[in-house]
Formats: sequence, C-alpha cells, structure tokens
Amino acid sequence: MDSLFPVEVSVVSSNALCDYITREYFPHTLLKCRLFYRGLHDIYKVVTDNKEYFFKVYRQGIRSMEEIQAEIDLLNHLKSSGIETVFPVIKRDGNFVSKFNTVNGIRYGVMYTSVGIYEFNQIEETTELNESLGSYIASIHNAWDKCDNGINRWNLDADSFIDRSMNAIRQFSIIYDFDIDFLEEVSKNVKRKLEGLTLEKPQYGVCHGDLYGGNIRIDANNNPNLFDFDFCGNGWRAYDISMYAFPFGMGCDETKLKKREQRKNQFLNGYNKVRAMSENEINSISLFIPFRRIFNIGTIYISFLPDTWGDSAVIRNVDEDITLLKKWLELNPIF
Repeated sequence: MDSLFPVEVSVVSSNALCDYITREYFPHTLLKCRLFYRGLHDIYKVVTDNKEYFFKVYRQGIRSMEEIQAEIDLLNHLKSSGIETVFPVIKRDGNFVSKFNTVNGIRYGVMYTSVGIYEFNQIEETTELNESLGSYIASIHNAWDKCDNGINRWNLDADSFIDRSMNAIRQFSIIYDFDIDFLEEVSKNVKRKLEGLTLEKPQYGVCHGDLYGGNIRIDANNNPNLFDFDFCGNGWRAYDISMYAFPFGMGCDETKLKKREQRKNQFLNGYNKVRAMSENEINSISLFIPFRRIFNIGTIYISFLPDTWGDSAVIRNVDEDITLLKKWLELNPIF
C-alpha cells in the first residue's frame, strides 16, 4: 500500500466530534455539532436541548497542552473572582483538554460556554457601553494580578511581536514584492520606544491579548462579556487596551480620528475608575498600533494562515495593512 501523502492542516469531522462530545460531556443527550468558523483554530458550534457551547480544536503545533491548560486556569481564576467571561467546560473524566490523534499530528480541543446574546457590532456604541467595557477590562487585569502562580504562557513583547514577525516577513519578501523597508523602519522605531516602558505590575501583567469588538458579546443587561483568550499572555496593559480603545482598523479620515479619540476617552474613563493608569501608560497606547500591526503581518498573515487563506489573500492583506499603516503614522507621528 502506498504511504499517505503529507497534509499541512486537517479538519476534524463534525459527525465524529459530535459522537465524542456526547460520550465525554453529555451522555444520553441529543445534540448537534457543526463547524462554525475556520481561522487560526477551528470552532464548532454545539447545541444541546437548552444550551449552546463552542468547541475549539486548536491548530496543530501552535499551542502546547501546558499552554492551553494555563489559559483554562486563567479563565477559572476569573470565574472564582466573580467576573463573567467565557468558561471552559469540564469533561466527565475531570479534565478540560481533549486530545485527538489526526492525520497530521496531535490536536487539542476544549469546550467553552457561550456568552452574551448580541454580537458587539449588532448594538449601538454608546458612552455608557465604552465606559462599562473599560471598567470590565480593568477588573480582569486586577483579578489576574492576584494570581499567585506564574503562568506558562508567552510574552506579548518585542521578541514575540516584532523580532519573530520580522523574521517571517523577511522570508516572505523573498517570494513576494512589498514595502519591507517601511516595515523594517517601523519595527526598529517600535522596539526603541518599548525600551522605555516598565515591566512591573500593574502596568505589565497578564493580558487578554486580542481585545477587539469581534471577541466581545453583550448580555441582556447590556454588559460586555469577553471570549477567545487564545492570545492571552504577559504584556503591557496599554497594549491590551489599544486593541479596542484605539483601533487601527477604524480608519484614518477626520471623522474616524475623532471617533477613535472619543472611544479612547470613554473607555479610559471607565478603566480608571477601577485601576488608575499613569500618564506614561496612556501616552504609550498609540505605540501599540504599529506593534500589533507588525505581528498581524508577520505572524498571523504570513506564518499562521497561508494554509487556510492561500498566499493570494495573505499578500492582499499585507499590502492593505502597509498602506493603512503609512497613512496612520502620517496622521499620528509617534516616532
């Protein structure tokens, strides 16, 4: 018999996963399981008689068992602190993490509760909502500062976000033509600015890592609920805040610039009621726009998603991000 030809990614069967979830979580319960979203990881929507869950199958080789367990521990710490977020669901054997031996290697899976009833972009953005979100995120940061044990998660720092990303960008530039000189200059300036920031709590600590509207849902009482903690790790809280409060993707025309500044001020009004930020922290928020953009281009687009999107989509995203980042830096000269 011929050996199997290697594959880069695999998609776990919805039907097989449905049988597994029935056996390991909900015996004697009728449920449905379908692939809901493919991105960095594969998300399956699971529906029982009266509840909805999401089962995440982690991409092979990106997160170790220990890193996933650390994510679970951080979420359970928030639960014990009385903070509403998505929570991991325990299996009948007392464990949270499942292990699947697929055609392209070991993949891990975790069941998560569903949160909220509205997607963030389905409701009107108001001052009250932005202030509420600011206070909510500050309460999460404060709770994580009370974790006694260190966590086995990555650092959201210059090494992970700039150096590793630029290595991937340089390799990609050998195949495709884009303005790498611009990215080299931006990365150098960002790293220089980061050297002046503290690495002490509470300015630096555990962060969600991907705090934008797509990872927020709203409950019936108009309270924000956060989910998708896959990027959580140790980093600057100003970075965590920047993703929502000062978003790159909002655009650069005059109207959007005013809206971005308004959102930031409203968010910080709420945040500072729970954890007062220093002036230096607030001033550093804009620095994390190019910080995250280098990471998106080099790590998310170029390193993680070509086997999902294909290079045609990757290079389009790279070019679009470079164009917008140039315009953004012209209007927000931070170097």
